[in-house]
Amino acid sequence: MSQFTKKAIIDSFIELSQTVPIEKITVTMISKHCGINRNTFYYYYQDVYSLMEEIIYSKAEKLFPASLQFGEGDWISNLRFMGQYAKKNEDFIRNMYQSMGRDAFGDYLVDMAIHPIRNYLDHYAENLYREKGLVLKKEDRDIASYLFAKMFSETTVDWIRGRYHSDPVETMEKAIEMMDGVAEQILLNMAKKKKK
Repeated sequence: MSQFTKKAIIDSFIELSQTVPIEKITVTMISKHCGINRNTFYYYYQDVYSLMEEIIYSKAEKLFPASLQFGEGDWISNLRFMGQYAKKNEDFIRNMYQSMGRDAFGDYLVDMAIHPIRNYLDHYAENLYREKGLVLKKEDRDIASYLFAKMFSETTVDWIRGRYHSDPVETMEKAIEMMDGVAEQILLNMAKKKKK
């Protein structure tokens, strides 16, 4: 029963966020929407912000799973998934952006993306460098991870702000075409030959 109630609260918040600015959604609105009393809401969440944080991070885990698969074409699958996710959740993402503000939302996206990107680069670099006898310092991998995360963040923010009106799925397909080989070239540019 508790999981059912929790899901009802989450679903109500997401449904309300399609038509109401997130900062105007109240505990009373959520409780009425899903047919519970306020005390039941407070049994699960301290306030609306703690509910929103759980939703954001659960969505982030779907968008950026902690243990990415590292097969040859998996970065393509991940980009396709992100495009489909953005299209399906566009209203929620835009509402969240409006609620948090540009800088906070952009920083949040960087924080959310940087660790999976770093995991991917570490795995990819390990295989690439073993073959070519190269090494890459930790701080250089950190910089590369940050730059990729920042690029993702800025592109997402520009899409939300309407600076380009491309369908997210189409955008990711274009990104797949353009990004092919880019990570490898960046890693090769930053690497140093092992001293014999």
